[in-house]
Amino acid sequence: MNRKWEEKLKQIEERASHYERKPLSSVYRPRLSKPEEPPSIWRLFHRQAQAFNFVKSCKEDVHVFALEYKVGDGQRIYLVTTYAEFWFYYKSRKNLLHCYEVIPENAVCKLYFDLEFNKPANPGADGKKMVALLIEYVCKVLRELYGVNCSAEDVLNLDSSTDEKFSRHLIFQLHDVAFKDNIHVGVYTRNRNFRLYKSSKIGKRVALEVTEDNTFFPIRSKDVSDEYQYFLSSLVSNVRFSDTLRILTCDPSQNKQKGVGYFNSIGTSVETIEGFQCSPYPEVDHFVLSLVNKDGIKGGIRRWNYFFPEELLVYDICKYRWCENIGRAHKSNNIMILVDLKNEVWYQKCHDPVCKAENFKSDCFPLPAEVCLLFLFKEEEELTTDEADETRSNETQNPHKPSPSKLSTGASADAVWDNDIDDAYFLEATEDAELAEAAENSLLSYNSEADEIPDELIIEVLQE
Repeated sequence: MNRKWEEKLKQIEERASHYERKPLSSVYRPRLSKPEEPPSIWRLFHRQAQAFNFVKSCKEDVHVFALEYKVGDGQRIYLVTTYAEFWFYYKSRKNLLHCYEVIPENAVCKLYFDLEFNKPANPGADGKKMVALLIEYVCKVLRELYGVNCSAEDVLNLDSSTDEKFSRHLIFQLHDVAFKDNIHVGVYTRNRNFRLYKSSKIGKRVALEVTEDNTFFPIRSKDVSDEYQYFLSSLVSNVRFSDTLRILTCDPSQNKQKGVGYFNSIGTSVETIEGFQCSPYPEVDHFVLSLVNKDGIKGGIRRWNYFFPEELLVYDICKYRWCENIGRAHKSNNIMILVDLKNEVWYQKCHDPVCKAENFKSDCFPLPAEVCLLFLFKEEEELTTDEADETRSNETQNPHKPSPSKLSTGASADAVWDNDIDDAYFLEATEDAELAEAAENSLLSYNSEADEIPDELIIEVLQE
């Protein structure tokens, strides 16, 4: 065994001995000392999918943010926390400088635009005037197609322009109106990373700020600062469910898709509209269909909407109108089935005006175990494990492909150990210990005037 390998092995043994004497807590959480500070939920992940899986298993109202940590290569880590706790550390703008909202796929969202052009290549372009014209045109289309009345006063206008590039973000704050998801907004699809208010791109100094020509002002509150209100307004996926909320769709193929059959779990074809075949959770879809296919009635799912902040699936039901409030079926008005994935319950509400006026909500009923997120999450983990086993099997069958977990002696050991892949495996094996140790040392020595977690602490675990 060469000297370099022996030194690495000794370091690992010393760390193992240290943490045997001083065991680590299971999860690192930021330490908040003041009574008015929010409860701590603060988890970092290498991969976006891991972050969203944690959100699914978490009962608290948490969200996914992306943090840039290397100039030039676009690498990001993913943070899961609440809006309140994120803002607590973010508001000082001393750290957490390069952050993005991760807009969940399939989630109901606001209408938003990311606008930019190169200034030297467009010397005659008046960006400010162009933005005003776009807002005017979009408001006109919303009024003509959807009957939605809005103006520039309903648009949060953010700017991060430089001498080289004109750059604006527009986020529409439509009253009781949102879009079904990113696809229907027409901007992006899967889990779009959208730069946060007051953040800059890594390596840049210009942050997104409210423009001088912005005419949107959030409702003032004595309990919440204006800056926090602007932050909440800037979040595209911060859309809460309400009985009065209208969900807009804009699918170019929707006219062609009307009348497409939805096949439920017992093989009965029922009508759906707009081509929305199934939600992100087909197991939940089948459960809801089982609720509305009984007593000789073959109900179906007319459409679904997904509210990420509450982890709530809202199903509009067709051909099944039984309402618990009146103890019978409505003659013409349809019902809704709402599935609360966080609390693992379902309940019924109504489109009927009388039931709405009474703010009727049925009793909550538990979801079957096989529909609960923890069960689905476990199945997903098992599937991932099976895929990993298959990968290892393929590696065994391919002896020409080097395996970073198997080291030989002599020159070949040098070659393999020096490989970046092995460094990554070494880092992965010790990252929890490194993070806990760094958090312990840094937070104990951090003075009380600095109320945020330093960037160095957040990314220390990811770098050698």
